[in-house]
Formats: sequence, structure tokens, C-alpha cells
Amino acid sequence: MGDEWRNATSVTHSAWLLRLVISIRRLTVTYGRTLALDRLDLDLGPGVIGLFGPNGSGKSTLLRVLSGLLRPSAGTVELCGRPISSSDEGFRRRVGYAGHESGLYPRLTLEENLSLFARLYDLPARRGLEVAEEVGLSNRLQTRAGELSAGLKRRAAVARALLHGPDLLLLDEPYANLDDDAAEEVTRAIQGWSGPERTALIATHGAKRLKAYAAGGVILKQGRVVVEGRYSRAREPAPRA
Repeated sequence: MGDEWRNATSVTHSAWLLRLVISIRRLTVTYGRTLALDRLDLDLGPGVIGLFGPNGSGKSTLLRVLSGLLRPSAGTVELCGRPISSSDEGFRRRVGYAGHESGLYPRLTLEENLSLFARLYDLPARRGLEVAEEVGLSNRLQTRAGELSAGLKRRAAVARALLHGPDLLLLDEPYANLDDDAAEEVTRAIQGWSGPERTALIATHGAKRLKAYAAGGVILKQGRVVVEGRYSRAREPAPRA
């Protein structure tokens, strides 16, 4: 993938950052003696952004930091000029996150789960029904979350992250365990959510699927950004300036 990026013919990265949303400086995360993120610097503007890299490159760790679930060992992260904080209710309402776990209560039905999360955001219960339809789960609303297959749980996690219309969407492998039809439904839901003032950072090994609609991408290796850029109209990415 890196070679494709370096062969891009137009650079739009600078214009992209005129509408800076996320600013990360020297972000470092360690787990004991393991260095997960190594003084990472990254700026992101609006749009759907792919997050790529081999296993262990730091993708999941970065998403957890941006969601406020993980405190970094060092460095700074700002969302629209303000430091992120999981204790800030305003921040929590602006961010939607779906990690490797579904985040659902296994003994509740899918409808009960989504209605509960809707109430937490002061939204009507019907919003849960709407977002279930967006990801193609209307026929699973009465199924207990613990009885859903891995692929259905993945779609339900995406629905939960999209439910409150966040400004920043963070998805970790949203296409895992999905067949082509289910993956297409998730893609349509993400595209329906997206807008000129919204940013999504999506970690995936399915680069081909995401590149079909993403605005740009970032490649991590050993906890650092090795390639970053915005896609041109021809869907070839512009390399980092």
C-alpha cells in the first residue's frame, strides 16, 4: 500500500488540514515494557479516514486513546482545539466508538440495548430502531445480544456507535466477520452518517473496501505514522507533505 501512496500525482494534504479536527503530538503509550505508540504525531481533518497497518502497529491503541478510554503515557491529543477527556460529558457526546467488543448487555435484546443507549443520550427509544435498520438488523431486534453471531454483534456495535450522531466516529475492524452483503450495509450506514464537519477513523485490514469511499488514510508501523494522506478524485492517495 505504501508504494501506491508514494505514486500519487496530486497533493491535497495541506488544504485538508485547513479544517483541522484532531491534533496529536508526541503521543506515547506503553504497556509495561511494550511500546504501543511511539511519539506519534498526526493531524486529521473531516472525512472518513482509513487506519491501516500490521497487527501490533498501534491501531487499536490509538483508537482507544482518541475515545478517552485509555490515558496515554505521554503526549497530547486535542479535538477541535480542546484536550480530550472521558470525564467531559460534552466530549462523550461528540464521540462514537466501537472496539473489538460489542459493548452490549448480553441478557438484553438488541432493541432493549439500543433503547437503553438512546436514553443515555437523551434520545427517544425509536432512535434505536432507526439505527438498527441502518445496519440491517431490524429482524434481530428481539434477539438477546448474547445470542447474536460474531458478525451480528459487529454490526450492532457499529449501530451503537452511530446512534447519537457523533462528530467523531472511531471504529476498530467494523468489517470483521461480515459477508459482502452485511459489509455493504455497514458501509451505507457510515456513508449516511458522514458529513462535511464529521470525522471517522476506521481501523481495518480490508483496505480495498474502505478505499472505495474513504477520504484519506493513515498507515502505522511500530507505533508511528509511516504514511499519511488524502485521496485524490482518482482514489489514489496523496502522500504526507
